[in-house]
Amino acid sequence: MGIIMGIGGGRYCDNEVQPIFEHLVSLAKKKNPSVLFVPTAGFDDINGDEHIFRLFIDMGCSVSALKLTDKTLTYEEIEDRILSSDIVYAGGGHLKFLMDTWKATGADKAFRKAYEKGVILSGYSSGSMCWFAEGYDDCAEDRSFMFVDCLGLLPYSNCPHFEGGNWPSYADAIKGRRYSGIALENGAAMVYDNGRFYTLQGNDGGEVCFLDASDGHKKIPFDTVKDNI
Repeated sequence: MGIIMGIGGGRYCDNEVQPIFEHLVSLAKKKNPSVLFVPTAGFDDINGDEHIFRLFIDMGCSVSALKLTDKTLTYEEIEDRILSSDIVYAGGGHLKFLMDTWKATGADKAFRKAYEKGVILSGYSSGSMCWFAEGYDDCAEDRSFMFVDCLGLLPYSNCPHFEGGNWPSYADAIKGRRYSGIALENGAAMVYDNGRFYTLQGNDGGEVCFLDASDGHKKIPFDTVKDNI
């Protein structure tokens, strides 16, 4: 058991997601926790991610970035960076690229070790989906949606941004699949804390839904099932 936070989306620039970040930092239960930002899904381009660094720094955290596309990194260096962090925060972007890179570098194994050690694993959009059994992302070659096998630390399917664009197609796409789904709107987050699930909202709100595989993936509010999933 460990702690995982998945964030469905939301705005960094005007602090919409600040209450979620405040809770994330509080989970470390220490002053000045260390945060490892993992921007793999964004192809390791951190230009434009200044707001993420600012949010954490303003809460007293030290923040560094782990760029897994850096071919000079050894597995030992990757594992050490991950295991020595208090909080891992994975950014959004291309889920399939993220998973392919993590598997190629061995980072997937290091993240599993971190989870067992008690490092808090978190992230936004693709950085939420990666911790689940599978994620639903628009990362097919033609930018259509597809399911991507992920780390499987939580035995569910996951979809962010559930209220906007073509993301609500998840509700139909998941039907007939193996896993129940957890769908997160922008401004909403889900926390798994050592066997307990609960939800959080940013300053503009946001909902979390559960799509129950045992009932034809019927969509129900997450809060009505969170103690039993």
